[in-house]
Amino acid sequence: MDISDVYCEALTKENAYLMDAVLDELGIDPKRLRGFLEHPQNLAFIAKYHDEACGFIYGYSLMSLTAAPQLFVYSVDVLSLFQNSGIGSKLFQYVVDYSKENGYSECFVITDKGNKRACRVYEKAGGKNDFEDEIVYVINLRTLR
Repeated sequence: MDISDVYCEALTKENAYLMDAVLDELGIDPKRLRGFLEHPQNLAFIAKYHDEACGFIYGYSLMSLTAAPQLFVYSVDVLSLFQNSGIGSKLFQYVVDYSKENGYSECFVITDKGNKRACRVYEKAGGKNDFEDEIVYVINLRTLR
């Protein structure tokens, strides 16, 4: 596969249908993406190989009181048929470039240190984790009583 044949773009409500096959493989109802994109702070991006969707990133524009907005990448997915081909790297770099071009102060993503492949993708795009003591707390509100 020639990675130069992969095209990346931001999704809108109007072109969200491009993701239907990917969402189907991920077990996500396409209506959820359309509803997600109704909110201007929600962002989604697609990678296409010869007009076939092969990767997907979505996240959120986070406003700040002291700086330009930040782009929080919530999920990076590449269809299994296309994994290990550079698509994740190309798509993530597209999102970083999009963030720079659209005035974001930073773009960030959370992953596990054990996810070496994801860490390489993020580091290749300029990502750094300089915090040895960084911890993320998750509070599951469905189970909190």
